[in-house]
Amino acid sequence: MEQEEINGALLNSIKSPELEALTTDLSEIAIDQILDIEGLAKELPIVGSLAKLIKIGISVKDILFIKKLGCFLWHLKDVPYEKRIELIDKLEKDSNYSTDVGKKIMLLLDRADDFEKPKIMANALKAYLFNEITYSQLQRINYGVDHLFIGDINEFISFYHNPTHEMDECIHQNLQLCGFVELTQLAGSGTRPKINELGKGFAGKVLLRIKK
Repeated sequence: MEQEEINGALLNSIKSPELEALTTDLSEIAIDQILDIEGLAKELPIVGSLAKLIKIGISVKDILFIKKLGCFLWHLKDVPYEKRIELIDKLEKDSNYSTDVGKKIMLLLDRADDFEKPKIMANALKAYLFNEITYSQLQRINYGVDHLFIGDINEFISFYHNPTHEMDECIHQNLQLCGFVELTQLAGSGTRPKINELGKGFAGKVLLRIKK
């Protein structure tokens, strides 16, 4: 299957009117059930495109990717159809190349090492749609999520609410690598981690959106 076909199908799925009626989060379906998906999910262009692979046999890695993709789409389904059309138009305008947007999302989903990450990526897209973050911030947040150890999220949120919250060094080092935290010089000597502007946007506009 042509990669461009899959990339285009992803964007068409996001703006598909059928997405709102999706009743199953594919990430919650058992792996063996993925091979038997019927109904509305197959009406989505991206799932229909990937379903073609089933006929010629797919690997466990491919099945896990479909589950991650399903999770990503599931967490966009509550965005009204008109808003999703607006989202794609906005992405195409800000990125100049819609196929590049689809390709980047697919690459990030493929590399995601936890099913929480597609959920976070979907909510970052929502924040972008509602002008809570810029396209540049969206890209940087996706980069950070790609490198994030998912187990650090609760500590990060605690640190966001309470800047004096003590974190293990390995946690703030990873958050620094992700671009959400920076070191600040103390008055006397030494340094202390501090959430930067990107981190504030990530915590306040993306992670807390999930918690609501």
